[in-house]
Amino acid sequence: MNANLKQMKELGLAGALGAVFGLYLFVELVQTDSIWLRDVLAGVAIGGSIGFFLNGSTPLRDSAYLGFSRAASLGTLAGAVGGAVGLLVGELILGTFQGGLVGRAVSWSVLGLGIGTSQGVASKSGAKLTFGVIGGTIGGFVGGFLFEAIRDLFGNRYDLGQGLGAVVLGAGLGICLALVEQVLRRAWIEVKSGRQEGRTYLIDHKSCTLGLDEHVEIGLFGDLSVARKHAMIESTATGYYLKNESVSGETRVNGGPIQGPKLLVNGDMIELGKTRLVFRSR
Repeated sequence: MNANLKQMKELGLAGALGAVFGLYLFVELVQTDSIWLRDVLAGVAIGGSIGFFLNGSTPLRDSAYLGFSRAASLGTLAGAVGGAVGLLVGELILGTFQGGLVGRAVSWSVLGLGIGTSQGVASKSGAKLTFGVIGGTIGGFVGGFLFEAIRDLFGNRYDLGQGLGAVVLGAGLGICLALVEQVLRRAWIEVKSGRQEGRTYLIDHKSCTLGLDEHVEIGLFGDLSVARKHAMIESTATGYYLKNESVSGETRVNGGPIQGPKLLVNGDMIELGKTRLVFRSR
């Protein structure tokens, strides 16, 4: 499967699962007559759950449990805060519009914006924060519009509309987050072989280390011939440079070992141990 489509599929599914689980928590656990408190707690439950699933699914799949605990906890916290504020403000906006397709879309765009910030907070990345805000806003707008249209189609059946709305919101957020990143990213790595084949990693820090260590920015797991901190990509004013950091292993570009900092160009094949990667930039 194309790496871009795979990323959209994975984030869309994670967002949908997170939204449904958050809605379940809210319905089962929250009992209050206060409309405002209900909105806040709904935002906490749905936003926190989406933040957990969006940010924790990738490291969990890679069996990077330390990375999972860090990303999931930060993502949950940021998503819960963003969801609470976003839903509360969104409901005020919805009241101003007196409901309707546009009102729901605009109100949910604020909710999506709040939840989308969890991407940047969890990864401590300014670029992902920007992508999350933009993607979350777009995903929330699309999700809100479709939710209202579906609810009208099913004759205002609140239970059905609520469930479908959660799926649409979560999936829309995940897919739009992936799309915005793919459109706006400047440099990234595609994994071409190994356990993580098909994965993409954004180069979104001044320096990104590649290796088996769960603390590195680009974790390459499943290949024991890769060192814990095998190589590093540095972003400079003149381009992206690859350096070998491993004492016992080589870092190769287009088949040849590098001896010092190597300027990367779009399409360069990088090999660390038995793992092959492709550098992409625009």
